[in-house]
Amino acid sequence: MKKIKIIIFALILISATSCSDFFDVNEPSNLVNDEVASLKLILPTAEYNVATLQFSEAYSVGQLQQHIASYFTQGIDQHYQSSVAGAWNKYYKKILVHLLEMEKMANEKNAKHYLGIVQILKALSLGMTTDIYGDMPYTEAAQGSAVTEPAVDSQASLYSTIQTLLDNGISNISATDNSGLENIENDMIYSGDLDKWKRLAYTLKARYAMHLTKKSSAVAQDALTYLQQGFISNDDDFQMFFDDKMMNPWYTTVVLSANTGNLSVLFSEQIVNYMNSSIYPTINVDPRLMDYVDNGGASDYKGAMNGGEGNDVNGDPANTKFNGNSYYFKATSPLVLVTYSEALYLKAEAEFLVNGGNTTSVGSSQAAYDAYKAGINANMNKIGIDPALRDAYLADPAIDVTPANLKLEHIMKEKYIGLLLSPEIYTDMRRYDFSTDVYRGLAYPLDRDPDMNGHGWPRRALYPSSEVDGNANITQINFWDKIWWDN
Repeated sequence: MKKIKIIIFALILISATSCSDFFDVNEPSNLVNDEVASLKLILPTAEYNVATLQFSEAYSVGQLQQHIASYFTQGIDQHYQSSVAGAWNKYYKKILVHLLEMEKMANEKNAKHYLGIVQILKALSLGMTTDIYGDMPYTEAAQGSAVTEPAVDSQASLYSTIQTLLDNGISNISATDNSGLENIENDMIYSGDLDKWKRLAYTLKARYAMHLTKKSSAVAQDALTYLQQGFISNDDDFQMFFDDKMMNPWYTTVVLSANTGNLSVLFSEQIVNYMNSSIYPTINVDPRLMDYVDNGGASDYKGAMNGGEGNDVNGDPANTKFNGNSYYFKATSPLVLVTYSEALYLKAEAEFLVNGGNTTSVGSSQAAYDAYKAGINANMNKIGIDPALRDAYLADPAIDVTPANLKLEHIMKEKYIGLLLSPEIYTDMRRYDFSTDVYRGLAYPLDRDPDMNGHGWPRRALYPSSEVDGNANITQINFWDKIWWDN
């Protein structure tokens, strides 16, 4: 893995040339001068920003999907409306603007392999952003003074764009490249391995196909087709590692802050009760619980109630701090965006649906069952769970339910645990309408915003007020309004 110091230099370079004359979606696309920066210099910056976009989203929607709960009141944890503005700003000011510049440079140099990577990063970052906001500016965004109030693209068109970008990315990565730039340099994720980039693109095609389960019954079969060329092992995982100078943001924002008395979030009762045998009685607790959570050596794990200001269901202080020695939360831990285990859970869900399963039925698909078990295995291997503990969990009667007794809730529960703090879980919960048949034990937070009464669960972020005020094409929505694929 390349040293992340490259990123620091690139960030300094690009920050020095940025401007703030326009609203975020109008950030001009000519910020990087080809005389002083090249594709190989900008690439690590683009990868870093795409990785940290997920963190920007996950800190907020992680509270809606009840992976984490906040110490604070009247925030998104209690369903008070939020614009998740950090994600919006990250996408328009730090990602789209630089990917457009890279795309322009790659086309000018006929550097097909770099172009393919750019297209895949564009698809991933666009997907993450539209899944939070729905309709949003894209085709006219980042044009600077040429377009001061960019039009809003429908999410339906954006989803078509995502699949086209991925198709084009696959094509360009697979093409002969005689540009002199065919060997990818400074790739912080895959070290220039084009086969892994291609497998990422196919896995993303499956992910974004499965997001449309409310729109079409055919998408599950489409996803299975894509997954045949997707990830094949944990070695394919799309993630960015950090070092002791540029540290993992979960470590700096949550772990390090908590160690200095600045408390922010704890693990929620919902995910803890999935893992400590409260909701799904198992012989032993899920061994991943000890990796995720620092309970201070207590005999039990008391998750924080969402809306409970750091307290458990009994009003006592919760003891589920982020574990600073976890695979995910050390200073040098990776930000994990797309994994082999996600691909396996996608396969399990798709096979289950293709074979006639629904939110309440039991399955009879051996393929779905095998993928479900393989997803657990891959996730535990990834984070270094002891093989004996892993195998005991896989053999537990609450987990080893047999193909004939497999339910959608088993698949989605394991995905909920395995894709820790991934915004993909928020997407899944919306796809299944926060059903307690799928997410057993799920309940509204304490002291929920009264304005949400009668409106159900939050379905999207608001648009930042600066965008609504500065662009007549953007009309503000409500926290409870569904985005296109959610209808």
